[in-house]
Amino acid sequence: MSEYVSHIQNFYSFLLKERNYSKNTAVAYLKDVEQYFLFAADDTWFPNSAQVRIWIRSLLQAGKTERTVQRKVSSLRTYAKYLYDTQRINKLITLELNLPKVKRKLPSYIKVKEMNLVLNNLEEKAVDFQSMLPFVIVSTFYHTGLRRSELIQLQQKDFDLNRKEVKVVGKGNKERLVPMSNELMRIIEEFILFKKQECIENEYFFCTFDGKKLKEKWVYSLVNDLLNQTYGEKKSPHILRHSFATHLLQNGADINAIKELLGHGSLSATQLYAHNDIARLKEVYRDSHPFSD
Repeated sequence: MSEYVSHIQNFYSFLLKERNYSKNTAVAYLKDVEQYFLFAADDTWFPNSAQVRIWIRSLLQAGKTERTVQRKVSSLRTYAKYLYDTQRINKLITLELNLPKVKRKLPSYIKVKEMNLVLNNLEEKAVDFQSMLPFVIVSTFYHTGLRRSELIQLQQKDFDLNRKEVKVVGKGNKERLVPMSNELMRIIEEFILFKKQECIENEYFFCTFDGKKLKEKWVYSLVNDLLNQTYGEKKSPHILRHSFATHLLQNGADINAIKELLGHGSLSATQLYAHNDIARLKEVYRDSHPFSD
């Protein structure tokens, strides 16, 4: 068991240092692997196909989604590859499995009119730092398509106001440059002015009134509460990212350009938005064509 604990600890360090995973991602992988070995309840410290198949069945019977199961198996495969790459084992473990197919849901998004309503209401209330913070956070999400973790990590030095762009560190510590619209530039500059007036200093651009770094849970709750005035079912910060991409596509943006703006590693993740737009066109057709029934 002590050997297993050592491998698990080293696996976590491997994900951070060698794979450049974020702490949140590394912790998620670690928990998946730990859950498997807790289920297996034997003295081995490497997975085997037969036991993993039993684990998969138990997860599905417990109501876990196909996507969750695939992610957990992916974590195990990464762990097995770590054991091989670091010469803990001399043969790569290939998990021969038939995984359940994931039903891909089209991304939800907020309509342009609803988004304008949210932003206009926030701007009307933005008279000082405290009331400006929600407005600049929601505006940045919507104008850039950033992930929540990416926004929280932004520093003052990441903003190039002369070039109208912001440097973003995404998954795997990959950097990308995202352009800023004139509207977002205006909001960012106003927020900087409020920070100066209140003498608020912090290495992180978005912070609390007393200069502390924002917490992901706080940002999630903030956006969720603010989006309650829209008609969408889901109201997380990620919906603003979906809205950013969908609205770009609906206005003629090239899907490869959207991929780069979002920081997607492959085009397949971005192509979901194309399907989303087709679904919207079908809805317009049903509502508009006299013989659509």
